[in-house]
Amino acid sequence: YRVPELDRAVADQLSSVAHVMFGGLTHRPAVALGELLVRCTPPGLDRVFLADSGSVAVEVALKMAAQYWRGRGRPEKCRFVALRGGYHGDTLGAMSVSDPATGRHEAFATIPRHHFVARPPSRGADFTKAIESLAEVLARDDVAALILEPLVQGAGGMHFYDPGYLQQARQLCDDHDVLLICDEIATGFGRTGHWFACDEARIAPDILCVGKALTGGYVTMGATLATEKVASHVCAAPPGSQDDALPL
Repeated sequence: YRVPELDRAVADQLSSVAHVMFGGLTHRPAVALGELLVRCTPPGLDRVFLADSGSVAVEVALKMAAQYWRGRGRPEKCRFVALRGGYHGDTLGAMSVSDPATGRHEAFATIPRHHFVARPPSRGADFTKAIESLAEVLARDDVAALILEPLVQGAGGMHFYDPGYLQQARQLCDDHDVLLICDEIATGFGRTGHWFACDEARIAPDILCVGKALTGGYVTMGATLATEKVASHVCAAPPGSQDDALPL
């Protein structure tokens, strides 16, 4: 904190404009950020939804995936596959794809029910059984997307797993016509040694969630990026918050 360059940037923005209601409007910092995110994230992620937190970025990703399949005439593909040990946020949808035990699913009767598979073993170990288990679940007709934290499950105990698992998971999603959502809220922007954890595995998701390091801890913000293929089946104006794309 108290990085001089960031302090000056916040002060400069305060002297210009601090807030814009983003519904149907835009502003220059939002456009500049969107263009930067498209340039630095894995290839193909050309559409950006700016949110007000990481949890909301995940909620947007889940909505995008569901709308994508409805737009393609496959409304039955409405459930998600997630890894045990994962964490994606504290809002209801994000909780529903977080680990059922640590997320205390039993305490919330209204939480949506999805499919969970064993998380891959630690990096360097044989992940054949974990991939076989994943393949079995992805073959179901009701699966919209697989959501995971690539390479590192942070809140799940700093559990590191092999890039090969992520590569094979990407291929399985393609084979079974399932979207891949990568939650890089905790891993993005250089935290794993690569600009994004997906980069180490040399894969690109269909939908990407980012946050945390996005603002250096100065304000809360998240973003959801999607491919043109996904965006073309999502409604033109998905709902958002009045604090989305906060100029500060």
